[in-house]
Amino acid sequence: MKTSSLWGTPPSRFYRFLKRLGEEAEGNPPTLAVVGCADGKFVLPAARRGFKVWAIDIDEIALFGGMKQDTSGEVHMPGLRSRVKDEDLEELVEIVHGDFMESAPGRTFDGVFTSGALQYSNNMEHSLTQMVDAVGDLVRPGGLFYLDYMLPYEEKYKGRPNCPEAPWWAEYLKQRPQWDVQYNRVMEPTLDRAHVEYPVDHYHQWGHALAVRAPSA
Repeated sequence: MKTSSLWGTPPSRFYRFLKRLGEEAEGNPPTLAVVGCADGKFVLPAARRGFKVWAIDIDEIALFGGMKQDTSGEVHMPGLRSRVKDEDLEELVEIVHGDFMESAPGRTFDGVFTSGALQYSNNMEHSLTQMVDAVGDLVRPGGLFYLDYMLPYEEKYKGRPNCPEAPWWAEYLKQRPQWDVQYNRVMEPTLDRAHVEYPVDHYHQWGHALAVRAPSA
């Protein structure tokens, strides 16, 4: 049984990341941390490919199910735990309900991925540097760090200290000797159709950066 995320499907660039991660992982199965996992938009595609995934989010409903706001009003969200169970992937996915700044797993991973979570308003109590450092610390030496970030295209993101322009991301990584930046790419603004918690069509602009942690880091 294949289930669906209420936030839609991952972009093709995420699948390219999974392919490279699978080729370069030290262990079998490859390990991946998804920070800000919601109901599993990025978790299930990795687990279906045999990855062991550590998934963390502060949103209890997204993880364990409940009611969310959608274009039609209140809708039921099955939640990540239900999706994982329905697809018989429980042995591959560890779900953590908590703040990623306070709930370190005590281990590192072949790859770490986060998509837009660092830009959310509930994370503004931390500096962006603190957050990226914390998430990056989850990457093993030689592992991959993939940051999918929102740019301040929409008015609500303009001026937010945790939502800088694209050059910040490459400069941040280049200033730290543990990271070898593979690329930092800016995409054209795209129209996202209405989805849960954002019940109108809207534009986002995304960037994405990939870095390799130095083997000796």
